[in-house]
Amino acid sequence: MAQTPFELTPKQKHILGTLSRATGKPIPALLDEAIEALQEHERLGRDHGTANGHETATPAHEPQAPCKPIWQQCADACNDVPDEDIAHLPTDLAAQVDHYGYGLPKRQVGDLCLSARCI
Repeated sequence: MAQTPFELTPKQKHILGTLSRATGKPIPALLDEAIEALQEHERLGRDHGTANGHETATPAHEPQAPCKPIWQQCADACNDVPDEDIAHLPTDLAAQVDHYGYGLPKRQVGDLCLSARCI
């Protein structure tokens, strides 16, 4: 087998030497394991749409239907609530949302701002 000439940096040589001493494995065996792991990583990346750690071009998808506005989504969600449950909601729910939602004391009716001048 022909050898490919290349040089390791001092840092790479130090890492390989340290790993060889710590594991008891010769440096060529460590290099073989590292190359096999790198090949497996690259193969998995290609299987999941990435190559070299970067996203690859994704195939064009059909255009999606525009999303419903939030008020329409809320109205659709409320359609699933039985009328009996709606009847049990407090009549001042919107005005006292801080009380019902967060447990704060109810505000007095005079504290509520219901006119355009408060805005």
